[in-house]
Amino acid sequence: MQEKKAYLECMRILACFLVFVNHTNSSIFLDTSPSPTWFLSVAYFFASKTAVPLFLLVSGALLLEKSDTPEKSAQRLLRTGLVLFVFSTGYYFFYAWRKGTPLGLRDFLEKLLHGNITNAFWYLYLYLAILCILPALQCMAKALDRRALQWILVLSVGVLGAVPVAQIFLPELYLSPSFSQGLFSPFLGMVLWGYAIERYMPVTKARAGIAGALFMLLTALQTIATYKLFQQNPQNYLVLDNATYLPISASAACLYIIIKYAYTRFPLPEKVQKSVWGLGRLTFGCYLLGDAAINLTKPLFAFLKKHLHPLPAVFLWELVLFASCAAVVFLWKWCWAQRRTKRALGGRKKAP
Repeated sequence: MQEKKAYLECMRILACFLVFVNHTNSSIFLDTSPSPTWFLSVAYFFASKTAVPLFLLVSGALLLEKSDTPEKSAQRLLRTGLVLFVFSTGYYFFYAWRKGTPLGLRDFLEKLLHGNITNAFWYLYLYLAILCILPALQCMAKALDRRALQWILVLSVGVLGAVPVAQIFLPELYLSPSFSQGLFSPFLGMVLWGYAIERYMPVTKARAGIAGALFMLLTALQTIATYKLFQQNPQNYLVLDNATYLPISASAACLYIIIKYAYTRFPLPEKVQKSVWGLGRLTFGCYLLGDAAINLTKPLFAFLKKHLHPLPAVFLWELVLFASCAAVVFLWKWCWAQRRTKRALGGRKKAP
């Protein structure tokens, strides 16, 4: 179990870092026209789009093996909903302060309901929806045999992920909404995909090699396709930017296989594993603070771009963002633990 947690934590850390990449790197290629820098930035962008699918794959691997009671599910929902409300409130005040906009209860509630208080929080709404049906997903995953699970994945992640991509280049290829809406959601399919990989796919050197080659091929194809779309319409060419599309979800599955194989083939020393687990526990807090950190540190990126090539500059900025958010979350957790310890000791002293 310890070994399993370690490589899943590695994936969670990578996915969290890629969220920062996804929200920062695009400024490079959006401000330039096709060039070596543009192509590399677009490729980096599509590699970073695997963040959400990778989170969902890890969630499926971790959660669908369990059998949560209704009480446990309610606790998960309550905690996540409370976090969403508290941090959305914080971001509402933060943006009002940064932009000088007036505050209003109705405005706040409308934005909270619509999910647009801050860019990154759309995923929390998706996660809340998954938690709502998690007990049913857990029962379904255990009841399905391998063939039935594969069929669901083909329909959800495969058909609903591939047809919209094909339709971009072949507009006449069109699925009726009445058909597609009746299928399993691609996001739910990704949760089941993570469970399926864990349960049914032994990770071998050959499979890891194929996954690595496929990841590079898919990233290259998305980059080339985006260049073709840029030539057609330089004002609107990021139509492949959708986490439900098969090239992105398949790239995330490739990363999952590569990381799992790398860890099982080259296991980390125990001390490094503890560091990985510790950092993994900070990732959710890093995600929550990410948009504020990006907003506050844009002058740092502007400074780095004056002295470095844009790609190393944005990579350094992303490292600083991730490290600074992790440090803030670590200090907050440490202070909270110290406070609880003092309370516990104080209670013992008062006891007769």
